[in-house]
Amino acid sequence: MAQDLTVNIKTTSDVPQAMDKAKSATVSFAKQVEDIKKKFSTAFKDIFLGFTAPMVLIQSAISAISAAMEQAKRDAKEGIALIAQGESRFATSEEARAARFFKRKKELDDERKLVEKGRSEITKQILENEDGMFKDFQLPEQYLRQLREGSASIASLSQDKEVQRIAMEYFTRTDQGRKITESLDAGAKPEALKAGTFKGPEGFGSVIGVGANPVMEAMTKQVEVLEEIKLILQESMPSGGGVPPSFTEPLNAASRVGNV
Repeated sequence: MAQDLTVNIKTTSDVPQAMDKAKSATVSFAKQVEDIKKKFSTAFKDIFLGFTAPMVLIQSAISAISAAMEQAKRDAKEGIALIAQGESRFATSEEARAARFFKRKKELDDERKLVEKGRSEITKQILENEDGMFKDFQLPEQYLRQLREGSASIASLSQDKEVQRIAMEYFTRTDQGRKITESLDAGAKPEALKAGTFKGPEGFGSVIGVGANPVMEAMTKQVEVLEEIKLILQESMPSGGGVPPSFTEPLNAASRVGNV
């Protein structure tokens, strides 16, 4: 049996059109990808600028408000201090008394806060015990457990009033604490106040009544001169009042007579 195989290839029309379509689709896809990249880059830039610009404005506003608040606090403090002096023509005496009250109250509040911070720092130094000086100090078990569990730290415990009280009792009720306090007190005592180190003024003898004392002689001479001046003033004072004559005139006359 004879077979007839016929193959029709459209080489003149279909293949070139298909290639053109594929090339066009490839170019279009590449252009779309590039457009997407540009859009994303522009979008991210717009998002960044849109987020950053308001934040800069907000930060500037916050800085301006903070500066204004600090300036207002300084002005108020200086105003109270000025009124408290009682010398301003624009403030009454009642306002001056009130300003002195609030000024003193502010000073006491600041002092109290500083004392609290100092008390916390003292307790913190004892708890840390970096130099081993407070090795005998013991915290109650409940506070040690908090430190082990991490529910409290040395910084937080140093602000606890009960821990501060325990730390102060360590200095007052234990031998080690008293020993540390006494050593610090002894080290802070001036040399002139220590026993056996006091030195009297130059010229005073170590034995009373023995030998000449130039310091005492000078003091006696000064007293005698003051007595003479007193007598001269009394004699020159007029009985009826008024301005007395110069009390140096008799002294000048005596010196002139002595020089003749």
